[in-house]
Amino acid sequence: MKPLAAAPLPFYLSAAHGERLCLYHAPAAHRPCLGGLVYVAPFAEEMNRSRRMAALQAQALAQQGVGVLLIDLYGCGDSAGELAEASWAVWRDDIGLAIDWLQQRVHAPVGLWGLRLGALLALEVARLRAADLALLLLWNPLADAQAYMTQFLRLQLAAGLGSACGQPANSVAALRAQLQQGQLLEVGGYELNGALVASIDGLQATALPPPGLPLHWLELVRDAALPLAPGSARLAQAWSLTPQTVTGPAFWSTPEVTTCPALIEASCAWVRTTLEHAHGL
Repeated sequence: MKPLAAAPLPFYLSAAHGERLCLYHAPAAHRPCLGGLVYVAPFAEEMNRSRRMAALQAQALAQQGVGVLLIDLYGCGDSAGELAEASWAVWRDDIGLAIDWLQQRVHAPVGLWGLRLGALLALEVARLRAADLALLLLWNPLADAQAYMTQFLRLQLAAGLGSACGQPANSVAALRAQLQQGQLLEVGGYELNGALVASIDGLQATALPPPGLPLHWLELVRDAALPLAPGSARLAQAWSLTPQTVTGPAFWSTPEVTTCPALIEASCAWVRTTLEHAHGL
């Protein structure tokens, strides 16, 4: 009989500008601890729609002896602050604090696991702290963050709304101009500031070669027989890396909660093998 997964440990991690809510899935007591992963969530509503998959993946890894730390970044979820006050630099620091905490907890190799925009944040942190990390797992990294943000801003145009100041806008360029002028912008219930949007716009995954540590890119697709999407194909060429494709629903964008067991299985297999290799097993 498979042992039941232990309940995750909720706690608040001290950080700049307040505390961050964390959930820690400890390695199963019946397994030796292989290491740990910090999960870097995607942006806005994608984060909420991905929570079930993140929890299932964390539970599965914990059962294999891998501790997983889930963190709500500043201004996100139940952590301190408002998204309107958030910055990319603060989020980067939050992930650094999470790495430090997990290293002290597991006393074993630690890595990062990121989804969508979170994959780019994980990649950036990994490039800065490659010496402290043992592996990097990416789920559907954004190939073009600016195009992603453009699509996100279009939600407001579709809703026929203006900025937080009530000024109408009829194009994404006009919305970006409002942000550059220091106005806050509410999109789909999320209030954005210009500095954060500019930071995301400036991310170019093709210009961020992966750091020198074990990296695995899992790309969830509708049909494995079809070629990669153009953006993903360009990213694969820039990185000289072929992603492992997994067929399943894009759970971060579906209105209902959806999961992909095959993605969880593929992730567990690679993480376990990589950490066992790090231990010389």
